[in-house]
Amino acid sequence: MQVEMMRAALHEAIDQIIDGFRDADGATPPSPEPDPTGDGIEVVEGENHGPFTYRWPGGDDEVFTTSRWYILADQGREYRVLVAWTDREAWGRMRQRAVVFGESRASLYPWTEFVETDDGRYAAGISDPDHPRALLKQGAVIPDWFGTATVERTDRLFNGIRQGPSLRLVLGSDEEVRMVRHGYWVAGLRNRL
Repeated sequence: MQVEMMRAALHEAIDQIIDGFRDADGATPPSPEPDPTGDGIEVVEGENHGPFTYRWPGGDDEVFTTSRWYILADQGREYRVLVAWTDREAWGRMRQRAVVFGESRASLYPWTEFVETDDGRYAAGISDPDHPRALLKQGAVIPDWFGTATVERTDRLFNGIRQGPSLRLVLGSDEEVRMVRHGYWVAGLRNRL
């Protein structure tokens, strides 16, 4: 059997299963975000989680004003992921942040953090696959996973940084699904799944 035929049959079967899960109002469940990279990862938007307080490992509490759950599915495994928004000072002013948390045993673990840039977009560091705790720097080979994504130097995103050759993925505030995907990639590199 050819791979494309098998893929089509699997997609058709999945569509039939999803169609069977209509609720009492006849509404269909949220559909997965299209898989722009072809890597098989699917992300489905879930319920609004609202405001909450998170205690960081150092003991500091931080209030998140809004948050939303997502389900990420990859290779037969599912992960509950929370994207939560807060404000924190950085590079000379208060900046909005989106922290991507993975849930494990009813506890939240931060996977990555997107910081508001000077022009109102959101940027998160790109880990070096060979040294996951370090960030890629200008001139490094960017992993294929990033495809056509916007990647920029840190010092071009924040005026308060004079020399920042590390690279960041840049997204809009409305791209939470892509934030979830990036968080998952970082968590996988750092063995946090």
